[in-house]
Amino acid sequence: MNSSPNRTTISKTLTNTTNYFKQYCSATSIHGFQYFGEDRSIFEKIWWSLIFIICLSGCSIMIYKIYEKYETSPVIVSFATKETPLYKIPFPAVTICPEVKSDVRKFNLTNVFMKKKNNLLLSETEFKNLQYMSLLCDDIDEFRDILINDTLDEFSDNILESLDQIKPAFLPIECKFLGEENQICEDLFIPIFTDEGVCYTFNMLDRSHIFTDRVYRNHYKGYHKIPNDTKSWNMEQGYLDNSKLWVYPWRALFSGANHGLILYLATEEENVEYKCKGIQGFKVVLHSPVRMPRLKQEYIRIPLNQAVVALVHPVVIETSEAVKTFDPEKRFCYFPTERKLQYFRSYSQQNCLFECLTKITLKMCDCVSIFMPRDNGTKICGLSKQKCVKQAEEAMHLGELNVFHDVKIDFDGCDCMPLCTDLSYNVETSQTHWNWKNALKEDLDPNILKKSFHLSSLTIYFKFNHFITSQRHELYGPTDFVANFGGLLGLFMGFSILSLAEILYFFTVRICCNVRLYGNWIGLEE
Repeated sequence: MNSSPNRTTISKTLTNTTNYFKQYCSATSIHGFQYFGEDRSIFEKIWWSLIFIICLSGCSIMIYKIYEKYETSPVIVSFATKETPLYKIPFPAVTICPEVKSDVRKFNLTNVFMKKKNNLLLSETEFKNLQYMSLLCDDIDEFRDILINDTLDEFSDNILESLDQIKPAFLPIECKFLGEENQICEDLFIPIFTDEGVCYTFNMLDRSHIFTDRVYRNHYKGYHKIPNDTKSWNMEQGYLDNSKLWVYPWRALFSGANHGLILYLATEEENVEYKCKGIQGFKVVLHSPVRMPRLKQEYIRIPLNQAVVALVHPVVIETSEAVKTFDPEKRFCYFPTERKLQYFRSYSQQNCLFECLTKITLKMCDCVSIFMPRDNGTKICGLSKQKCVKQAEEAMHLGELNVFHDVKIDFDGCDCMPLCTDLSYNVETSQTHWNWKNALKEDLDPNILKKSFHLSSLTIYFKFNHFITSQRHELYGPTDFVANFGGLLGLFMGFSILSLAEILYFFTVRICCNVRLYGNWIGLEE
């Protein structure tokens, strides 16, 4: 019996809604809406409906593409508009590793190897040093084969002391930096342990500025200890404003060989042997002062009796303040304060990967390699665990720790994105045979010329006085996205902020006012 009043109420509501929609269509600034409120033919209404749907669809698709670009590629890397002078950056740290690993007067590797191969009795010191030296040689499997029944799983810290005792003397005959002669080479180069054993580094930050407190105390004696490190430079800020011109790490003011580093490196003839290293001479790597070098991964070779010239091109990337507001996953880089490392004070991609490799090796092998940072209680992997050490590095690159290992170990990845503000060095090299005895016979001490040794020359300098930095800039920030979003809505629909205000007005303020003035929400007098 109540169906008729209900129909009347529904019909009245629909009529009021239609009338109110017509009011909105006649008043709105959105293009094309006015035709929906007019009493036109069905064909015209269908035609305008199709046009509206096509425009809305096209607008939605393009907005989605803009949003996708905003989410995935908000940052662009471009070149700076002006050049940067050399004095803004430090001269590269130079780490040199002799291919000769022992002084034959202290330990003759070839003789001891042949004694063991022929099943002759070795002294305790010879046996110990043979195992220690095998970690530094090219063909480690050959040493493991002859020591297969005597290999140790782990080494104690005594390995560092033993390698220090048998190392050959580092013999730079002459060092010249920034055109200053009579440099004391021992003051320029300090010993450091790397994956190539005992090496020597120049212009690198002190170990206390690179490693955390839990690590650097484990370094052997005075290794990697820089007496004149003044904390005047860091990767993010560069040289501090109050820094003097001649501060550590040293910097070159100009390009050219006269403003670089010149070294004459000697190798005693009797120390040259090929059982451990198939090619003699030196391995050299140029790197930023804050980075730990790995000379098994990257190096330039300085052969015996050769003169090598290295031209340096600095590669600097900076990040604008606007990019800092993005999440690291969007800008694809970290600032030093965003990513804390366990073993290193300063974050860099190389240090992060180094630490990741250390942790993976420790998980898989229960020890770490000789060159890796470690806690006081962590053991150094012996000869028998070198296969595990190699598998750990392969597993890190593959991203799964259960690829080679029988037991699955949780691994979330290294998460080692580049540093937002970073410094590296590209190197061009050239070399030629060097008849140094004729070239230097008037300059060298006659007593030195009587000795039997090889001499190599290394010259390092910047190629240009200025360089162009790369900069990360905001490609699509919030303002750009809103501008593109609004531009597309305006192009396809004629929609603006005022159009949104109209919609809110018609569904809130206008209805309230209509009820107050006319007693109904559509604003018509009854």
